[in-house]
Amino acid sequence: MSEEDHKGARVFSDVFYPNHATVCTNAFSRFLREYHANLDFLFFVVQLVSSADKNRVAAAEALIPGERDPVRRRDYEGTLRNPEATLNELKRHSTVLSRNLTNGIVNAFQRYFSSIINSAALKKPELLSSSQTIKIDEVLRFSKHKDLIAFIVDKKINELAYGGLLDMEKYFNDRMGVKMFEGARQRDLLRFFVEVRNINVHNGGIVNEVFASRVGAVDGFPYTKGRNLHVDMDALITLSDNAMRVAMHIDASVSTKFGLQRKAHRTWKEGRKKQTVDARPEPENAGAEAGSLPEQP
Repeated sequence: MSEEDHKGARVFSDVFYPNHATVCTNAFSRFLREYHANLDFLFFVVQLVSSADKNRVAAAEALIPGERDPVRRRDYEGTLRNPEATLNELKRHSTVLSRNLTNGIVNAFQRYFSSIINSAALKKPELLSSSQTIKIDEVLRFSKHKDLIAFIVDKKINELAYGGLLDMEKYFNDRMGVKMFEGARQRDLLRFFVEVRNINVHNGGIVNEVFASRVGAVDGFPYTKGRNLHVDMDALITLSDNAMRVAMHIDASVSTKFGLQRKAHRTWKEGRKKQTVDARPEPENAGAEAGSLPEQP
């Protein structure tokens, strides 16, 4: 294994990767599925790039001794001088890769945040009581109570998201009676992660005044107003690890307080898969004997 392989294995071994036996709510299970999908994509890309470079080098080493064509021989020699050409090309696109992963994981966390509040509100609707007004025509759009609750939750989440992590934490503490973070470091890292996603989406990754005012100084994560903020691999691992641990803490606290059902992640997955299969329409004339004509209406 090369030095780069060792480095890659070390980085991947440092990733916090809850397994399929993790006991959680359905909301957390969906978040975990998205979290796994984002990290699996990263692993796939890095392994694919590593494999491409190894194969290029192996082919050049095997072919160069017997190669008489000077052009091809120069190409093989160039490959041996630059054994990590594919990896270097990937590094050129590291900002795009980092943004996609950051946005994917933060978006999944925010969907989890909305979903766990929705689950708690279905158990205790008074959580949604506020000065917020809802138009009568908006209420009349829904025939089911749970759909109305989901609509109100979405409006509340949008309101909280606009106010940033501070408003989200205040809602958890004051309305739900749940401590969102186990320490100040968790709060700082998650706020940083969420706000990086926000400038990625709304400001092309450039640090603005809103970002600086919400984030403040975060130890180990420097930034400069007016400059592009790139989250490298080590930082991304730290931030995604923290987001997952915060979500696990919230899930355990909220499910205990509001009596939400918890199962192993694999059990939730199997249930969703079965629902998907059961929901598929049967092929037309399914079950008809081979060669028989369809019944006439």
